[in-house]
Amino acid sequence: MSGPVRQIEQRHLWEQIADDLREAIHRGDLPAGSRLITADLASRWGVSRGPVREALMALENEGIVISTRRHGTIVGTPSTVDLDEILCVREAIEAAAGLAVCDQIDQIPLAELRRLAEMLVKVEKAHAKGDSRSAMALDFAFHQAIVDLNGNSRFTSIYRQMVSQNTHHMKGVDPNVWPFVGWDEMTRAHQQLLDALVAGEGEGFRAAVLAHYTNARRRTSLPIVKS
Repeated sequence: MSGPVRQIEQRHLWEQIADDLREAIHRGDLPAGSRLITADLASRWGVSRGPVREALMALENEGIVISTRRHGTIVGTPSTVDLDEILCVREAIEAAAGLAVCDQIDQIPLAELRRLAEMLVKVEKAHAKGDSRSAMALDFAFHQAIVDLNGNSRFTSIYRQMVSQNTHHMKGVDPNVWPFVGWDEMTRAHQQLLDALVAGEGEGFRAAVLAHYTNARRRTSLPIVKS
């Protein structure tokens, strides 16, 4: 057989179950307080209880489900207090990762930078259509891609967890505040992030990150954290 060999991704069963549950929680199909009973979930997927337990443990570590003595495992309640903490972690990781990318910008493939620009176009198109859920997912994917460029696997892993928690805790934000307020400022901040990154301007990128998360706190009615 000639030609390149395509890598086949092999994923554990519990990871697939965790993905399905995470998506159901993010969609709101499993609202806050929903009980996640291992036996019922195992029956739903036609699997043993082991992979379900592993999936629930992963989502608990991720911070979107919690285990209680009285009720077992339940979907966590969205909280703007938690959301504020999540934004602080995202800001710190993104600033550090982006600065590292700026330092090595000459080694970043142009295709990756073009992909970031294309992602921003998709964010704006989704927002223009009134599809706030897709706009948010694409927005998060843009930020995740910046962090991924750094190549630090721990940054990538922790940031992905923060994005998942961010998605969940956004349900605690007044829908009359987000996403209808501050979108123009968010669009400018995204472009500033990309421009500074492409130019390899570390301090410009740091300033853009601060502006972005300051605006994010305004949009979610959270106090502005000075840094």
